[in-house]
Amino acid sequence: MIPSETALQESTHDHEAAFRLIELTYDETLRALGAALDLRDTETAGHSERVTRYSLQIARAMNYSSEELTQLARGAYLHDIGKIGIPDSILRKEGPLSPEEVEIMQTHVQIGYELVKQIAFLAPAAEIILAHHERYDGSGYPRGLRGDAIPLGARVFAVADSLDAMTSDRPYRRARAFDAARDEIERETGRQFDPAVVKAFLFIPDYAMRGSVLRERRRSARLPLRTLVNCRTRNDEFLSTTWDLSETGISFTSRHRVDIGQEVELEFSLPPASNRLRARAKVARRELPDRLAAQFVAISPPDRQTIRHYIAERIRL
Repeated sequence: MIPSETALQESTHDHEAAFRLIELTYDETLRALGAALDLRDTETAGHSERVTRYSLQIARAMNYSSEELTQLARGAYLHDIGKIGIPDSILRKEGPLSPEEVEIMQTHVQIGYELVKQIAFLAPAAEIILAHHERYDGSGYPRGLRGDAIPLGARVFAVADSLDAMTSDRPYRRARAFDAARDEIERETGRQFDPAVVKAFLFIPDYAMRGSVLRERRRSARLPLRTLVNCRTRNDEFLSTTWDLSETGISFTSRHRVDIGQEVELEFSLPPASNRLRARAKVARRELPDRLAAQFVAISPPDRQTIRHYIAERIRL
């Protein structure tokens, strides 16, 4: 029996919907993996998310197609996936790396490429991962590619990555102002960066790019916070001390038994105010033996706004 045209159309629609759902699941997994890599590295939390957003903003100014944007986003999210093969003694070292350690660190691009290239839907993104430390003048690594020999996605990523590096706090220096980062990128045209990509970056209205950088810095910031927090689990209640705060969660000390994935009721204040904020949070990971990081799962709109205002007052361009 030959299916009717309507049945064929419905079947095609169902297959397309299923394919979109699979792609969405893939991309959500990639985001989670990128976030996990950010936490393992010494980079500021949220680096993968921010650099992906900046890359897409520049690529849209260059009239990227929808498929090109998708592959660029995947490459940007996973650009440092190869760092899972780098020893913690090097990856988390606070001082400068020795020449031998630099050589080991640089292998992360090849490791990442080898991990990703065998996955069919990520094959185009693998080229970005391999080339994201190449420089337009040929002085980058691992292959010393020059000019248009560098994949375009990697050339776009290079500008976005430098923008994020310069406008984010690091353990060894404070974030630079947006104007200073913009000027530095313009100065490096033809050396570190593709002139066509820099032209597209500079074409984006200043207020739009500046606003994007500020929003992303605030959204992913983890601000040091030392205040008492009352913690309640289903079977226990204890007083703790917070370590840092973000829009999406909080970390705190705990010598009590609290499992990963367990929900806790939190009550704390943001100095200098004394008003108590309340949130239900789920423990996401153990950062140190006595330090837990928890993600907010329920918090009132006024309390969430209070946290956003607290962060906004402390992070400006």
